[in-house]
Amino acid sequence: MRTGVPLRQPPWRHGLLALVVLLAVCGAGIGLYVNERVARQKTLTVGAKQAPRDRVDVEAAVSRTNPEQHTTTLQLTATAHGKYSDGSGLPVKDITLITTAPDDNTLLFKADSTAWLKEISLPLTEGTLSDYPFDRYAASLAVGAMVGHEPVPVTLRFRDQDPAFVVTPHQTGYEEEVAIVVADVKRSRSTFILAWFMIVAMWAVALAVLVACWLVVRQGRGLLWGALGWMAGSLFALVGLRNAAPGNPPNGSLLDYTAFYWAEALIALSLTRLVLHGVLVEHRTGGPVPEPPHPATLRSPRFRHRPGPRRVRTGDRRGSATRH
Repeated sequence: MRTGVPLRQPPWRHGLLALVVLLAVCGAGIGLYVNERVARQKTLTVGAKQAPRDRVDVEAAVSRTNPEQHTTTLQLTATAHGKYSDGSGLPVKDITLITTAPDDNTLLFKADSTAWLKEISLPLTEGTLSDYPFDRYAASLAVGAMVGHEPVPVTLRFRDQDPAFVVTPHQTGYEEEVAIVVADVKRSRSTFILAWFMIVAMWAVALAVLVACWLVVRQGRGLLWGALGWMAGSLFALVGLRNAAPGNPPNGSLLDYTAFYWAEALIALSLTRLVLHGVLVEHRTGGPVPEPPHPATLRSPRFRHRPGPRRVRTGDRRGSATRH
């Protein structure tokens, strides 16, 4: 029995391993999506520990966040209960909601109204957009209700529905029939993943162009138009990739200083270096530098075929002597 000879794995095992890795990656992605989706569907309830029968329920859903305008938009709906309701959730008297929205902080919920939906915009405090994709903000919401001059108990249900940002409440309070929520606002997990992919891709493309330029210069080749076209295409392709970043980050953001500016500079310098090198080489040689032959086409002289002496059969020799 021979030892030390590696056993050859069947080809189907490599395919099975690739399939397992692919399923694991897809499963991890689906798991991350489900985790983020479940986290967004959670509703935070702020109000009295024991909700009174006579109250107003206010639903506040974050619909979108605009860091350029430094605002976040919420959709408010209200439902009356107890003596403030006609039994179907409609108010029997006009209810006034008071919020911390700077533009329209007083909202009227009219009696017997069949539909009530209002949008308010809250200012974002702290943070700056130039920190993209690591920018952080804070927002606070306070909601109270009045019927005439009488305060009404309020139960606030707060949830996040903005796909581009994660709004996480970190402080709540309920004082004097007013519900308060203070939340942190940051980019969603999907935005972080795409931003990190862009950073890695930009550096990978830039380093690939740099290595290719070094190899061409080291080998002393002339103008390689295919390589030059690829480098020029990469230079402009990264601009389109950067402009596709979610959230429209401004010029000069952290993403630019981390990857984009450096990648563009490396590609532009490599392209310029390669062109200057190719021009000098072809000017010195008087024309394009021919491509070197492939090593497989070269044969060593000792292996060249040499014609040997021709062997003549006996019958052929007799025939030749008879003719002479």
